[in-house]
Amino acid sequence: MRPWLRRCLLTVSVFALCWTGSIAYWRDSTRMPAPGELAGAMLALPLALLLMLWLGKKLLLRLLAGPALAAAPGLAAPLQAEAAAPPALPAPLQIVAASLRMPGGATPAELLAAMRSRQARPALDDELLDEDGYPLLCGRVEGIDEEAQQQLLAAWLREHPQAGLASDPFPFNPEDLRALALGADVLADLLDEALQHALSAGTAASPASVAPMLRLYPLMPASWSAAQRQAGEAWLRHLAREQGWPAQTLLPADEPGARQPAPFALLNQLAVHAPTQPPCLTIVLACDSGLGELRVHALSSQGQLFSAAQANGQIPGEGAAGLLLASPGAAAPLDEPAPVLLHRAATGELPQGASQQGKTDKSMLADLGRQALAAAGDDAAAGIALVSADTDQRANRMLELMQCAGALLPQLDLGEQVLGVGAACGQCGAVTTLAALAMARQAAADDGTHVLCLSNLDPLQRGALVIGPPAENSHSAT
Repeated sequence: MRPWLRRCLLTVSVFALCWTGSIAYWRDSTRMPAPGELAGAMLALPLALLLMLWLGKKLLLRLLAGPALAAAPGLAAPLQAEAAAPPALPAPLQIVAASLRMPGGATPAELLAAMRSRQARPALDDELLDEDGYPLLCGRVEGIDEEAQQQLLAAWLREHPQAGLASDPFPFNPEDLRALALGADVLADLLDEALQHALSAGTAASPASVAPMLRLYPLMPASWSAAQRQAGEAWLRHLAREQGWPAQTLLPADEPGARQPAPFALLNQLAVHAPTQPPCLTIVLACDSGLGELRVHALSSQGQLFSAAQANGQIPGEGAAGLLLASPGAAAPLDEPAPVLLHRAATGELPQGASQQGKTDKSMLADLGRQALAAAGDDAAAGIALVSADTDQRANRMLELMQCAGALLPQLDLGEQVLGVGAACGQCGAVTTLAALAMARQAAADDGTHVLCLSNLDPLQRGALVIGPPAENSHSAT
């Protein structure tokens, strides 16, 4: 029987017993009760009985609990200590290498230098025009051959039909082709880095021998359908095999075409699962392009496209970025620099999108930043020399970033040491976030300092993590 039903029945029974007894007494005595007697018998007496029952039950439970605790004196202390102990954080992942193709640079070093010198910025585009025929402000990567990319992908789709995706008509738009071409370039860089790392570590005898185990996590554009994401992931795996990676060494990352987590959340998942999986290298790669007429029209129709009349709109961008990760505690090869550490991310979600009207909660990002600094160690805050964020040029996002950086790191010059990739390269989803991480990895490796990475580009998701400094080389003492 449910507890509330038992309590109701007990209350009704007590009142019924008191009322029945009082009425029977007055009837036998053949007299009319006074108002005080009536109130006492009908109300005060049942309430007093209920109170006595409740107090008696509490006292009985306490008396019974005393001997049990005395019989097991060593039980309560360990349980209290276990409850008070904070949960153990997973060991930091290691960033072996990073690569990107962004409007501000073709490598993390180029992008970092361009942003520090304020040379990376969106530009007016001759190919994308607004409704009045004027060029749009966007971030474009030059030198992409869309026709060659379409021919390669169309031939592959005819030979390898994908579930839910017809090869005729061609299922990808021009901006989708640009995204895949950029992703292929970054993937080739990271595969080369992975092979060189394996050769230096002695896990592969020669480039022609069996490549090390590799797990690939591609983050496809959020606007794609599940079938398109599955085909894009299969295409990148095909390119990896063409570059010499046998199929048996490419471990499955997740269900093909499944809903993709945010980059910071994915990195946390990798750190948590790393101790239970066999040692391997991991590539996290994102590619996207918003430089298409359909994408621009969708933003314009929703009032979210940057223009003279909509200063708080989005600037379309494109690019690709990726990280090559090693398991926690992996020994660095003798002839390679020590990899930087990727500490645990603190993530959260706003109850209301930051792009909507109304006041945005700007304290969440600062709270997550404090958690990320705590996860990196007591001296992390003092060692931060740079803040790398995916923030774009929108006023509410930039204000949120600056307030967070000013509150957490008052020693920094907010104009010189706080860099927003989205403001310099335009917005392209998860690519912007991974590009900020790749740039932070470059700064941590070059300067030997911590870098705080912040993410507030998404309307709802917020995140913070610390990268660097380089891990202690396991062979430094030899």
